[in-house]
Amino acid sequence: MTEKFKNTKCTILAIDDSPEILTLINEILGETYNIHLAKTVKAANIILNEKKADMILLDLKLEGDISGLDFLSYLKSRDSLKDIPVLMISSNSQLMNVSKATKLGARGYIVKPINAVNLRDKIYSILLETKYSGSR
Repeated sequence: MTEKFKNTKCTILAIDDSPEILTLINEILGETYNIHLAKTVKAANIILNEKKADMILLDLKLEGDISGLDFLSYLKSRDSLKDIPVLMISSNSQLMNVSKATKLGARGYIVKPINAVNLRDKIYSILLETKYSGSR
């Protein structure tokens, strides 16, 4: 692992309409990463306009908002955002949704309830792969 990667505190934007899930993500990842939390796509866009994110955690279903898949499609269509790796998080484990998310560009899919070790491992591997591939 490069020194730069070891010494850099990456920024992760978590988007989920559940305050409990956002709190859990912050508790799991807050000591290791700079975490920004958004309950809506509108709030996420404000954060993305102000800060650089190294990774996005995105809920598949966002109540009262566009779907996570629609927002993923939007992210991948924007030159300034398309290279940010996205990890989908959902209570829905149907293969159809996993397949759609992957086809749209998601780098992974975690099923709720969130397992802290699995989440940390998946994020670490995606960020490491991204740093080494030079795609960010």
